[in-house]
Amino acid sequence: MAQVFMKEEGGEYYIWPSSEFSVLSEAKLGAGKLVLHPRGFAQPHYADSNKIGFVIQGSCTVGLLSEKDHSEETVLKIKKGDAIAVPVGVISWWFNRAMGVLGGFSPEFISKVYGITEEESITLQKSQTANLIFKLDDEIKVPEPSIKVSQKFVVSLDKVFSSFKFSAAEKSPFELSANLVKLDVDSVLGPLFTNDSSYQMIYVIRGSGRIQIVGLNGQIALDSKMEAGQLFVVPR
Repeated sequence: MAQVFMKEEGGEYYIWPSSEFSVLSEAKLGAGKLVLHPRGFAQPHYADSNKIGFVIQGSCTVGLLSEKDHSEETVLKIKKGDAIAVPVGVISWWFNRAMGVLGGFSPEFISKVYGITEEESITLQKSQTANLIFKLDDEIKVPEPSIKVSQKFVVSLDKVFSSFKFSAAEKSPFELSANLVKLDVDSVLGPLFTNDSSYQMIYVIRGSGRIQIVGLNGQIALDSKMEAGQLFVVPR
């Protein structure tokens, strides 16, 4: 199960530390779960690896800013069942229907990106004390996400009946993909085999079931019950 990495008024962030799960370290993979309370905000942070975000519940406003090409900020709305690709080198913030900035960003950067004065940006910075996640006051202005832009960057996995493959390369140039699989009671998926030497990371959103993993030698490597909130990795 995931461990609490940070807990603030605006929400929590959970991680599966690679130091305790050796298979994550071996596969050079990471996983985390962000929970945002009403008006909770995860401040802008830099992506040092390619990521795919999936919304388990509720909706969220996301801001993306590429550091490489210095393009204008892209503001999106994502909801339950949506997946979004965040390439390496992109600065992103995540917001439960609000917007804001703090920390080490300069007042000039804040005022330019979010359309507020430098005085307002300084006031906003000083009013926030949390490290990563915080709750914004009601008077903070909220930028409206672009529906047209959201349709370009967001894939709705929740609309499919059983399984849909989302290739992040379709939206941005990196090699990651995601599948959303829904199983009815007493139904079975598999056996499945990946022939490209890739790892599979599987997270159980809700319900429970049984998972079996068999190695190339024909010997069973795992036979276990999985429950909501658990994550496991299928070796290549």
